Amino acid sequence: MERTRREAVDATQAQANLRCGRQVLISTIMAAYNGERYLAQALDSVLAQTLPPREVIVVDDGSTDGTPEVLRAYATHVRILRQQNCGPARALNFALAAASGAAFAFLDQDDLWVPDKLRIQSEALLAEEDLEAVFGAVQQFVSSDVDFRTARDYVVPNRPQPGISKNTLLIRRNAFDRIGRFEERNRVTDFFDWYARANVLGLRWRMLPEVLALRRHHPGNAGRCFRLTQHEEMLWALKRSLEMRRRR
Repeated sequence: MERTRREAVDATQAQANLRCGRQVLISTIMAAYNGERYLAQALDSVLAQTLPPREVIVVDDGSTDGTPEVLRAYATHVRILRQQNCGPARALNFALAAASGAAFAFLDQDDLWVPDKLRIQSEALLAEEDLEAVFGAVQQFVSSDVDFRTARDYVVPNRPQPGISKNTLLIRRNAFDRIGRFEERNRVTDFFDWYARANVLGLRWRMLPEVLALRRHHPGNAGRCFRLTQHEEMLWALKRSLEMRRRR
């Protein structure tokens, strides 16, 4: 079974290489904390990519639920790392330190990629040598297991929106290193601070029109559970980005 799956993945990779003429070796990075409910779906969306990543690295950030059991079921396809609970930024940085790809892609434990996400973005990077990173559109949805009385209070756009999001990012490794890793003091808004720095430091990126990621709304979303912390961290990140601009 494993050999058959590996041969199928290799065949898909070979076809993609022929289309592109070259190869983008991608490390997919995920942080997981008490994500047993949706983690398997997120991983399935990564493993179903028409252009498979070189590697998938998931850091279990000290989960206390069934997350380790979910990850064990994927052990033949995913590199699993563990740490004490320190927040997603440190977990992502831990995975990045272990990654071997020439480009990085990220996915939250409760969200999904569309099957062509990596292929579309890889081709965009290969077509423009000066392009450092690409984003894409996001379609938001309410998780099917959310009670309708709860769901009616969610503000969820019906149409796709441009996704300035970690989930839609594909970035060259050298560009990511130039911007720097995620700020570990932030426990909720790791990407907001990183993106603010990226703008100050002149990251060369483009927004692709295709829907590349699906964002799930549910009661456990970090922005709902830690709203005050989120606001405080965003304010801190904005102040830091303004200070960076003044120094440049």
